[in-house]
Amino acid sequence: MEFKDLATKFEGLTADQVGVLAEFGKNILDDAGIFGLPSYLLGLIQDMLNTDEFDIEENRLTIRSLLHIVELANDLNMRCWGEQKTPFGLTGIRYDNQYVGFKDETKIIAS
Repeated sequence: MEFKDLATKFEGLTADQVGVLAEFGKNILDDAGIFGLPSYLLGLIQDMLNTDEFDIEENRLTIRSLLHIVELANDLNMRCWGEQKTPFGLTGIRYDNQYVGFKDETKIIAS
């Protein structure tokens, strides 16, 4: 995608707003990565649900939000494989590449 295409892709957002959202997403992936984020969140949700004092009804929206984030991270992972790009190649974030040993590779090459 070219920078000029951002206006179409994110119609209704200013360039500054797209920049803020990109920085937000980059910071999240820099911290947890595509592979770690869903795993960490699912573990947290399981721990919460296994607590005797946990009120599911009171926390239903929180759980839905966390599960949605898990789904989005998993979708990003699947997109990497579908486009045959490493996480760094798709997002520009090195965290996951380092985790799985891809180093600075941008493409997934079948052996």
